[in-house]
Amino acid sequence: MNETSELNRMIEQFEHFELDEKEYLMDIFSKELREEKRESIYLRYMESKENREKGNVKTGDLRDLRADLEED
Repeated sequence: MNETSELNRMIEQFEHFELDEKEYLMDIFSKELREEKRESIYLRYMESKENREKGNVKTGDLRDLRADLEED
């Protein structure tokens, strides 16, 4: 079964739930989504930290950036 048909099936099922069940499911989905976003932010942080430790990150102001770009 492809993802679109699976989502459509889930939506159809959701429509048959009682209001309090829908609210409960939305609360669960919302919490899961927030947790995934936190995990994604953490992984990006760890990647940037690793790049900084390896020296793959440059710092400076706009003048430094322009000078660096002109060197390339």
